[in-house]
Amino acid sequence: MTTLFARNLGLSDLSEAWDFPSVIARLASRRSIDLVTIDLGLPGMHKREGLRDLRVKYPDVRVVVVTASRDREMVLDALGAGVHGYIPKDYPVHEMADALLKVLGGQIYVPSFLSDLHARKASIADDDGGAHETALTGRQFEVLNLLAAGRSNKEIARLLSIAEGTVKVHIAAAFRMLGVHNRVSAVAVMQARAYNDSADETYLPGLLEEKRGRPMLQRNFSGVSQISYRR
Repeated sequence: MTTLFARNLGLSDLSEAWDFPSVIARLASRRSIDLVTIDLGLPGMHKREGLRDLRVKYPDVRVVVVTASRDREMVLDALGAGVHGYIPKDYPVHEMADALLKVLGGQIYVPSFLSDLHARKASIADDDGGAHETALTGRQFEVLNLLAAGRSNKEIARLLSIAEGTVKVHIAAAFRMLGVHNRVSAVAVMQARAYNDSADETYLPGLLEEKRGRPMLQRNFSGVSQISYRR
């Protein structure tokens, strides 16, 4: 990881921590940290709760999970806690570097395999004889896209000229189809699908875009990068 940060990202002022309390201590003592990469198995960390605590206390720091697990629920939990990206450790170096540059450039990185996991889940349900929709309707897509852009149910209803109750029905149906339980997870799955479906990695408008602050420059960072992973 240290080599990746130095050679591929142009970051030279690096720090490592071997447990979660040390990560918090480093963040408290250094105000110029740009990025934290963290393993969900880090000692002293309580996964989702730890990630959420990190994001609440240090909202200006970019946080990326770099871990071995490809578990769908774990990915969604991490994204739901507010991290800026989730990267499996078995990614090739160039893909990992590209993902981190996207995060440092102001984007949220969602691994493309997330949509593959959803597709397999839907296929298993079909094999079991479950009757359900296999694709979002145009209206459900519109509703979720506005939801991802930060619109309230009332605003969505006004923009689409439909009843607020109808908006709730579309959201519930879309959540069932995507196999998720909240807005952040739904947007994450849609983002992953958009990544897979687009050869040039074009992102859907409004999906998982940062609305606060300006993106950082790529490859010219004066701050510290905190690298946190298990020994």
